[in-house]
Amino acid sequence: MEKIIRKTSISRYGFVILLISILIGGILYLFTHNNKVQKLQDSLTRLILARENNSLIDSCIINLYSAENYSRLYTVTGNKDYLSEFSANVKRVNDVIDELKLKQHSGSMSNASKLKDLFNQKNIETNNYIKLRMLTDSLISYSANIDNSPEKIEKEVIKPMVETERKLTNDTNGKQDSVKPTKPLSGKLKETTFSSDINSQDKINKQPATNYYQAINQANNNLRKNESKVLMINNSLIGEIIDELKQYKAIDQSYINHSKNELKENLYNISFENKRIFTIALIILLTLTALVFYNIWKIFSNEQKVMEYSKKTEQYALSKSRFLAGMSHEIRTPLNSIIGFSEQLGQDNLDKTQKEQISAIKNSSEMLLGLVNDILDFTKYETEKTTFENSPFVVSKVFADVFKTMQVQASKKHILFENQVNIEKEICCDGDSRRLKQVLMNLLGNAIKFTVKGKVILNASIEVQSKDVMILKVRIEDSGLGIASEDLPNIFEEFTQVGYAQNATQQKGTGLGLAICKKIIELQGGSINVSSEVGKGSVFNFTLPLKKCEFVEIEQTAVFSDLEMTELVGGKRVLFVEDNQLNVLLGRTILKKWKITFDIAYNGVEAFDLFVKNDYDVILTDIHMPEMDGLELTQLIRKYDDGAKAEIPIIALTASVLEEERETFFNSGFNFIVSKPYQEKDLIEKISLSLQSNLASNCIS
Repeated sequence: MEKIIRKTSISRYGFVILLISILIGGILYLFTHNNKVQKLQDSLTRLILARENNSLIDSCIINLYSAENYSRLYTVTGNKDYLSEFSANVKRVNDVIDELKLKQHSGSMSNASKLKDLFNQKNIETNNYIKLRMLTDSLISYSANIDNSPEKIEKEVIKPMVETERKLTNDTNGKQDSVKPTKPLSGKLKETTFSSDINSQDKINKQPATNYYQAINQANNNLRKNESKVLMINNSLIGEIIDELKQYKAIDQSYINHSKNELKENLYNISFENKRIFTIALIILLTLTALVFYNIWKIFSNEQKVMEYSKKTEQYALSKSRFLAGMSHEIRTPLNSIIGFSEQLGQDNLDKTQKEQISAIKNSSEMLLGLVNDILDFTKYETEKTTFENSPFVVSKVFADVFKTMQVQASKKHILFENQVNIEKEICCDGDSRRLKQVLMNLLGNAIKFTVKGKVILNASIEVQSKDVMILKVRIEDSGLGIASEDLPNIFEEFTQVGYAQNATQQKGTGLGLAICKKIIELQGGSINVSSEVGKGSVFNFTLPLKKCEFVEIEQTAVFSDLEMTELVGGKRVLFVEDNQLNVLLGRTILKKWKITFDIAYNGVEAFDLFVKNDYDVILTDIHMPEMDGLELTQLIRKYDDGAKAEIPIIALTASVLEEERETFFNSGFNFIVSKPYQEKDLIEKISLSLQSNLASNCIS
C-alpha cells in the first residue's frame, strides 16, 4: 500500500510538471505567433497604403500639369473654357491631396499638410500671374491706340479682367474676394493715365509713339499666337501622355486592386486561421490548466491519504508490536513447561524410545521458540526501534565462541569447518557483540544447513581506517547447493526461501534469518552481499564499522559449578509467585530438586501478604498476573518500611523479551531477569547470583 501511494504521488508530480511546461510553452507560442501575425498585418497595410499613395501622387502630378497648361492657355487665348478646365483640375488636385492626407499615418501627416500649403501658394501665384498677364496685354493694346476710347477700354479690357479675377478667386479659394465698388479700373486708368498729366496727351498722340506701340502690340500678338500654338501642341502632347498614363494606371490599378483583394483575402484567411488556432490553443491551455489544478488537488488528496495511511501504519505497527509481545508471552508460557519438563524427563533413566521421544519434544519446542524469536527480532528491526549496545568486547573472542558453537553442528553433518579468522587477540572494540554473534551464527547456520558435503570456511579480518574506526570484513564460504541467479536479488527479503534448497535438505524455516542479518548490519552502517552458483556453493560477505577502544580484560559472568550452586541455594527460602499451574508445577519440581524451601502465591496480592508475614531470601515472580502484576508487587516491596526486607533480591520470570520492557523491569527494582522458557540451570544460576550479591552487600554494610 505504501509503495503504491508513493508511486502515484511521484507520477502525479511528474505529470503536473509536464503540464506546466506545456502550458508555459503554449503561452509563449501563442504570444510569438500573435506578434508575427500582427507584424504581417501591419506590413501588408503599409504596403497597400504605399501603393495607393503612389497612385494618388501620380494622379496629383497629372492633374497639376494639366491645370498648369490650361492656366497658360487661358492667359494666351482668354478662352473661358480653359479657365473652367483649370478650375476643374485644381479641384481634383485638392481632392487628391485631401485623400492623400487621410491615408497618411499620424506620424507623417505634416508632409501632406505641407504639400497642401505649397499647392495653395502655387494657386495664388498662378492667379496673380493671370491677372498681371491680362493687365499687361490690355495696357499694350491701349498704348497702341487700338480703339483707345476710355469707354471701349473699360468695356472690352478692364471689365473682363475684373470678372476673370473674381472668377479665379472664387474657383481657387472657394470664396469671393471683396472688391471695392468705389472706382472701376477705367477710372483708375483715367486718373493715372489721362487725368493725372493732361500735358502729356499731346506726346501720347504723336504718330511715332503710336507706331512704336503698334509694333510692340503686333509682336505681342505674334508671341501670343506662337505661345498658343506651343501650348496647344503641349496640351495635345500632355493629353496623349495622360491617355497613355491612364491606360497604364488603369492596368496598374487593376493589378493593385487584384493584389489588394488577394492580400486582404489571404490576410483574412491568416487572421481567421490565427483566431481559430488561438481559440483551439486557448481551449487546450484552459484544459491543461484544469488538469494542473486537478492533479494538484489529487496530489493534495494523495498526501492526505499518505498522512492518514502513516497514522494507520503507526497504529498498525504499535498494534502489531503489542500483538507480537502478547503472542510471545502466550507462546513462551506453555513452551516453558514443555522445554522444562522435557529437560527434567531427559535426566531420568529412560529407555531408548523414551529418550528419542523426549528429544523430539525438546527439538520441536526449540524450533518453535526460534520461530518466535525470529519474528520478534524482525519486527523490531523493521520498525527500526531496536537499540544496539555499545560496550567493549574482544573481537577475536566473539569469533572463537561462535566457531566453537557452530563446530558441533558441522561435526554432526561430517562437514569440514575451517577457521581462517585473522584478527589479533588484543583488538578491542565498542559495539554490540550479541548482535554480531547473531549474524555470524545465522550465516554459518545456513551454510552448514545447506551444505550436504564439502566444507564451510569462516574468514575474517580487520582493516584500520583511522585512529578510532576499524572495518570488520567477514567472508563465509560454503560448497553447498548454491543459489540460482534469479533468486539472488530477493535472497535478503523477508519470508524468502529457496524452494529447491529447502526440499533438498528437508529443512524448513521462516525465511527471516538473512533479512534479520541484513537489518542488523545496515542499521549499524555496514553492508552485506552474496555471490553464488547452483551446485558450487555460496559466498556471503559483509563489512561492519567498529569503534576502536583500549584493550581491557572483559569481566566474565560468574559461572558456578553444581556443587557451588548446591551450597549456595540449599536450605534457602524462596517466595515463588506464578499464576500458571503448569509453570508452578515446573518451578516446584526444580526447587525441590535443589532442596530449596518455598511458598507459592498465585497473584501479587497473595505474594505481598506472604512477604509481610514471612522472611525470604529470594523472590521469584511472574510479570503478568491477575489482581496485581509483578511490577506493582516489586514497587510495593521496594517501598516497604523495613529497609532490610525491602532490599530482598527479586528475579523476574517473564515471557516478555522486548528490550524496552526489560529496561522497565530493571527500573522497577528487579535484580535479574529469567526469560521464559528457561532451563533448570539458568534459574538456579540466577538464584545463586542473587544470593551471592545479597551476601556481599550485607558484608559490606
